[in-house]
Amino acid sequence: MNLTSALLKQIITQEDFDTWGSLRENYLPAEYQSLHKLISTHLKNFNQLPTFEDLKLSIRDRKLQEKVFAIEAVEVDVDAWILLEYLKNEYTQVEILDELDKFIERTVAISAAEENVESLQQIVLDVADRVDLKPPEEDMRSINLFDSDKNLKKYIPLGLNDDYDQSMKFSPRDLVLVGGRRGAGKTLTCVNIASNVYNQGRSSIYFTIEMDSRSILQRMCALGARVPVGRLSNRNLTDVEWNRVAEWWASRFEGGQEDLPNFYEDRNFDEFHKTLTRKRLTKDRQLDVVYDPVLSLSRIRKELESKLSQTDVGVIIVDYINQVKRHNAPNRSGQYDWTEQIEVSKTLKAMAQEYEVPVFSPYQTDNTGEARFAKGILDAADAAFTIETWAPEDECITFNCTKMRSAKMEGFTSVMDWETLKIGPQSTINPKDRAKIKDAVAKGEEIHDAVQ
Repeated sequence: MNLTSALLKQIITQEDFDTWGSLRENYLPAEYQSLHKLISTHLKNFNQLPTFEDLKLSIRDRKLQEKVFAIEAVEVDVDAWILLEYLKNEYTQVEILDELDKFIERTVAISAAEENVESLQQIVLDVADRVDLKPPEEDMRSINLFDSDKNLKKYIPLGLNDDYDQSMKFSPRDLVLVGGRRGAGKTLTCVNIASNVYNQGRSSIYFTIEMDSRSILQRMCALGARVPVGRLSNRNLTDVEWNRVAEWWASRFEGGQEDLPNFYEDRNFDEFHKTLTRKRLTKDRQLDVVYDPVLSLSRIRKELESKLSQTDVGVIIVDYINQVKRHNAPNRSGQYDWTEQIEVSKTLKAMAQEYEVPVFSPYQTDNTGEARFAKGILDAADAAFTIETWAPEDECITFNCTKMRSAKMEGFTSVMDWETLKIGPQSTINPKDRAKIKDAVAKGEEIHDAVQ
C-alpha cells in the first residue's frame, strides 16, 4: 500500500479537515505536491475539501488524472491521523539520509572524529526542526496573564442557578460535559443552556443526533414562551399561551413584531408562521439547530465555519458526545468505539479553543455514575457535571460537579418546572439534604453539619 495515496484517500473520503490541516506539502513526495496545491485551492475557494469527482473535473494533466484514479482505488482501513504520523516519520528518515549523503560528499578530508559526531548530531536536529513533532515553546514574554476584555465578554453563565452563576462563568475555550443515565435530563439541560445564552443576547448552535430539530425547537419555544411543552407539541394552548408562542417566534425574524397585530386578530398561527418565514432571521442572535443522525466531526466543523462568521455565537451544544463520529466512514463493529470517543472529546476541546466558543456536550453514565464505554472522554474536559434527578413532585434537579479545572468543584440544586422544562434559576434543597435537615432538627443537631 502506498502510504501517501492511502493518506489522501482517507482525508478526501472522510472529509478529515483536522488531519489535512496538519499535512504539510513538503511531507509528500514530489509527484504528489501538485495535487496538494489543487486540494488547497479548492478548500480555499469552496470552504470544503474536494471529492474525487471534483478533482477529476478540475485536472487537465493526464498523468495527474491517472494518479487521482489510482488514489481513489486504494483500499485502506487505517485512520488518516495514524497514516500522517507514519508519513512524518518516513519524511524525517528520508531527510536525514539526504543530509547525511550531502555531509559525506562534503567531508572529503577526514577531520577529527569528535567534529564528525557533532556535525551528525546537528543534521538530525536540523531535520527535526523542519517537522512539527512538538508544539512551539512559549515563555512569560509571550503569555498574557489575563484574558482580553473582548474574550471576557464571551464568558457565559449556565443560567441554571443564580447563586452558582455569581461565582462561576465558563471560558470561551472550555469543553463542559454533562453526564447522566438515559432519561436523566441531559438534553433538557443543554436546551436550557442554549435558551439562556439566547436570552443573554447571543446565538446558540445546537447539534442534535437522536432528537430531531422540531423537538429541540419545541423545547426551546416552551422555555422562551413559558408554556407547557406537552401542550405545545399537541397544539393545545390557551389564547394567552398562543400569544406568548407567537411573540417568541416573531422575535426571531426581522420585523416580525410588526405582524403580531394580524395574528392577534386572525388567531391563525400557521398563516402567521408562513408570513414570518418570508422574512430574514435576525442577525444578532439565533437558536440554530442542526439535526444529523450520523453526525461527524467534519460536519460539525463545516457548519461552524459557515455559521460563526454570520452571528455572535455564545455556545455550541453537541448532543451527544458518545454518538459523534470522527468521520463519515462506516462503523467498524464497535472495535474502536472507545478510542473514537476519546478522540472526539479531544477534537471538541480543540474546536472550543480554535473558535473561542464554549462547547457543551452530554455523555452517558453507567450505574456507578462513571462515563459509559470511555472514561477517557473526561480527560479533555475543563468541567464535568453529573445529573441527579428526583421524583417530579420534588420539583428539583441536582448537578454534581465531578471535574473543574479552573475553580472549586461545587455542585448545585435548582428548582425544576416539569411542564415547561425550565431549570432554575432559583436554588433549592434536594430531597436527600432535606431529609438530613429534618432528621437533624428532630435530634437537636446543627443544621449546617447535617448537610455536609
